[in-house]
Amino acid sequence: MRNIITAVIVVCLVLFITPNGYGQMAGDYQSNGTGGGSWNTASTWQTYNGSAWVPASAPPAGSEFITVQGTDSVYVNAPTSISGTLRNQSLLGGTNNLTFANGGTYQHDQDAGSIPVATWATGSTLLLTGTVATAPDNRNQSFYNVTFDTPGMLSNLNMAWDSITIGGDVRVLNTASARWYMTSATAGDSSIFTIMGDVIVTGGNFSTNGTGNANTKFEVHHYGNVIATGGNLSVSRGSQGSGTGSTRWYVHEGNLSMDNTTTQNSNPTNAWFVFDKAGSQSVNLGTGNTLTALPIEVRSGTTLEMGNSELRGSGIFNLNADATLGTSNEGGIDSTISVTGTVTMDPAANFTFNGSVQQVTGLSMPTTVADITIANPTRVVLSQPTTINDTLHLRAGVFDVGVGYTLGPNGVVSNEGGILVSVESDGERLIPETFYVEQNYPNPFNPSTILQFGLPARAYTTVEVFNLLGQRVATVFDGLMDAGIHELRFDASGLVTGVYLYRVQAGSAVAVKRMLLLK
Repeated sequence: MRNIITAVIVVCLVLFITPNGYGQMAGDYQSNGTGGGSWNTASTWQTYNGSAWVPASAPPAGSEFITVQGTDSVYVNAPTSISGTLRNQSLLGGTNNLTFANGGTYQHDQDAGSIPVATWATGSTLLLTGTVATAPDNRNQSFYNVTFDTPGMLSNLNMAWDSITIGGDVRVLNTASARWYMTSATAGDSSIFTIMGDVIVTGGNFSTNGTGNANTKFEVHHYGNVIATGGNLSVSRGSQGSGTGSTRWYVHEGNLSMDNTTTQNSNPTNAWFVFDKAGSQSVNLGTGNTLTALPIEVRSGTTLEMGNSELRGSGIFNLNADATLGTSNEGGIDSTISVTGTVTMDPAANFTFNGSVQQVTGLSMPTTVADITIANPTRVVLSQPTTINDTLHLRAGVFDVGVGYTLGPNGVVSNEGGILVSVESDGERLIPETFYVEQNYPNPFNPSTILQFGLPARAYTTVEVFNLLGQRVATVFDGLMDAGIHELRFDASGLVTGVYLYRVQAGSAVAVKRMLLLK
């Protein structure tokens, strides 16, 4: 008990809570409260000795917690590096002498006022805490990290970002019932800027813009993640002239995740997130969300993995040619994309099914596609007759094509560990009772044809093509193949007109058939 009392006394001696609610530690600085002065003049400052504010014997070095009080004006009269926190409640002059170093924070703890036009080094932070009704001046700078924590905010305000780069993260903690916008513009104008780090929203309201001005153009080029665990995160809260203006939030590298978040869009025809990484990105829509509108476009060359997420609301969804949508939802594309806005899925788009329980492809998947990838270790059922113009990748599990599918002129089946089957009308899976090889089709052919055969059991299988001299001219398949009905496309572009033999061997079972290539 004595030790506890002693510890409490020590804390009370070191920590003093000021009327504005901030804790003071021994070694902190504040301006003198009598008007301020020059930064490098000791009399401009007071320092906290652990129990009281006393006149400073030297100016702050920049590593302390430093406050410019609301009645003072401090002029930075020499190059000064801030590695601690500089809290400004009044006026700062000579700010071109300021550098906010790695770990340094500028806290703007007042309504209106001016943010220093300073050097913002990697790892520095702009912290907004005091904004109520008027945004500060000089807010369009290339900051590193930016944090919004303005619980007294009464008006919707914007940062006016344009032609700048935010080098680190943007965090939104509290905006009361008002909103912070990243930018704004007059009618016919544009704002384009870059964010290199994550956008993290845990509370408050945040959006690209809130303008209703016509013909405005906003572009956010974002290379980090979008992470929302609360509050409201929206691509646009301005109508922008009912769609005559546009907003594009480009997620070039990162992923998007939302839990317990509301998302809206006030420009439903011309504002959306764009995923355009040359590779894979993900959207993870967890629990507790209100998806009033989450508009998304997936550009060519991008794979958007949505897992078990279910996109809802009035937003649009665009899947471009050569873009891929991946889902592990049991209901397939129907469950993944269920919005009342316009849904566009290009017939040259691709689809991946990678759940862990049985899935259907869904009626929302186009009836003509480029690729389908089956990576579900259980079973995927094709929901409607579909033409596959490029490749059917069978990577895992069973793909049930009982409703019928067609390979386009350049379509192929790639056996990568999965099984292709159909079902009889009674729902039983069709696996042939005996080994067989069908006649190729079409026949005659030019330049490709389909070789179909059935395996009653898993077997090591080879499919080879020979000329009439007995010389092997192609190996179509060589490896393990599961039980079921299989189709392989054979491309004879490099062969001359003539009769050829194709030989299928599965275990000890062998069959040979003739086919005619006519060029």
